[in-house]
Amino acid sequence: MKLAELVGENITVRRRQLGLSQKELATLLGITQDAMTRMEKGKIAPKMSRLEDLAAHLQCPVSYFFRTQSDEVLEKATSIAEILMTVPGDGQEALVNLVAETARVMNLKNEK
Repeated sequence: MKLAELVGENITVRRRQLGLSQKELATLLGITQDAMTRMEKGKIAPKMSRLEDLAAHLQCPVSYFFRTQSDEVLEKATSIAEILMTVPGDGQEALVNLVAETARVMNLKNEK
């Protein structure tokens, strides 16, 4: 995946999370909906100043647009580790087992 495509995909995800249409975001940015569509599809790459405007309107840091799936997984793993550190020693093992079992059950459901 090219960088422009990654950035465009992340713009789309964040815009949808906030319930904005392409047209609404384009209007906020002062660009055409066609330009917004091309940006989201990775056909054109936004300049840094445009990324800053996007971040402001989409209420996220500029770095959000460069996130990959592995970044998201790492963030979630870090969150689980932070929770785990709040639990006394014996409980940590039980919590790890609970997470493992939950993942196993969820994977079984996805296989059906």
